[in-house]
Amino acid sequence: MAFEDRSDHSESQMPGTPAAPFVADLAVMLAGAASDEPAIAYAETLAASFGAHLDCHYLNHVPIPILATAPGSAVLSAEYARQAEAAGDKVAAGLRQRLERLGVPWELRRSDGTLGELRTAVMRQSGLVDLVVQTQRSVTEATDMSLFEAVLFDARAPILLVPDDAGDAKVPATVLVAFRDTPECARAIAAGLPFLKRADLAILASVAEEGSAAERGIEPMNDMARHLARHGVTVEIRELPGWTDPAEGLLAEAKAVGADLVVAGAYGHSRLREYLLGGVTRNLVRGAGLPMLMAH
Repeated sequence: MAFEDRSDHSESQMPGTPAAPFVADLAVMLAGAASDEPAIAYAETLAASFGAHLDCHYLNHVPIPILATAPGSAVLSAEYARQAEAAGDKVAAGLRQRLERLGVPWELRRSDGTLGELRTAVMRQSGLVDLVVQTQRSVTEATDMSLFEAVLFDARAPILLVPDDAGDAKVPATVLVAFRDTPECARAIAAGLPFLKRADLAILASVAEEGSAAERGIEPMNDMARHLARHGVTVEIRELPGWTDPAEGLLAEAKAVGADLVVAGAYGHSRLREYLLGGVTRNLVRGAGLPMLMAH
């Protein structure tokens, strides 16, 4: 269902009204592997489109001995750090050669440390940019999701995951928004507004959860569509039938409409400082075959 604002009042551009949303800087998180390439290419395309600066952050993991308190562990830890630093020097040199081919302003940052130290570095860097870009594989194949969660839950920064098979990097023309009447979804839409304003079409899609009324969530979705229309976004509303797995339904709809980007809220909760992603969020992260912007 197409949507346009039919409010019975007039509005005019007032002096001091903020400029249209844009992206001034992006951070792309890199492991120094071939799997970084989709994120680099996508981030370059976005930086070129928005005239943005690209902060490339190389995360060099320094392992620690399993028996960190055993005799001689300090010497072993020092040797691990030395070897990791030497290996990191080679990787950083290769990354710099790749980044020198970029057609946008860029900077290479590097963090060496344990997972906990890298988490702190990621959290800090994520708070200094408008958007974080990372490969989907770096999240789904990680031994844990601590660095991904540091962006979403600690820094509360939006993150854009890029799959290996995303195709040619391009600014999204069709964006599917996985709509729910929640603060997380509202924050994801706000973070995605620079993309929504540039897209030809934004589709607000909601999945009726099993056993819920068909009308559930329609009025809030109309309100959001009205808000986006006032920003100049071309919006359609789609009410999807109930799926056992809502993530599967949303991704099927994204494929059906030829979406170039999915925007979704990220859901989870903490327990003893360990973040647990909600089931739909986890399935979206693992199943998306196209770029996906998430915010918590």
